[in-house]
Amino acid sequence: RPRRREPSLVFSPLAWLKLQLFLHAGETEVGGFGLSSEEDLLYVQDFITLDQVTSSVTVEFSGSAVADYFDKCVDAGMSPSRFARIWMHTHPGASPDPSSVDEETFARVFGSCDWGLMFIVGRTGKTYARLTFNAGPGASMLLPVTVDWAAWPAALMEEQDRLPELFEEWMIEFDRNIHPYQPTVRS
Repeated sequence: RPRRREPSLVFSPLAWLKLQLFLHAGETEVGGFGLSSEEDLLYVQDFITLDQVTSSVTVEFSGSAVADYFDKCVDAGMSPSRFARIWMHTHPGASPDPSSVDEETFARVFGSCDWGLMFIVGRTGKTYARLTFNAGPGASMLLPVTVDWAAWPAALMEEQDRLPELFEEWMIEFDRNIHPYQPTVRS
């Protein structure tokens, strides 16, 4: 991968395709974490979803699913900077701009971390990525978002026989983890 001069959030082609599938597979928001490369914490290698209840404007992760995910990643020798600093979610409409709920959630969950990144993608493909530093005086900056399409031929050659299997795995993950909110009806 070529070194970037300006900070930007970069997706591997397969991570981007998985995210696009989850964005368009249902009518609700979908949330998860970006799993970063060891060499570049702003290079997303995978979009990881957890058990969640969703609506057109909210995502609520299962507390035990978050704990299990964190434990699994730590047991695999990963640092939280790789698996727990990029919060990603979709908006089923056109706008990727964060809502007041998004802002409150980001401040509550990532406010004590040294850094965190909120990423949102809308159905039109528009994106929002904001990197926030909480150490020292703190700072935030909007980041451009790109897909590492130069890596697509190698990824395709490496995974060409597995593409149908990958698609099936992603759909199983979607069905297992994404649960649209069902209001209870009183009789």
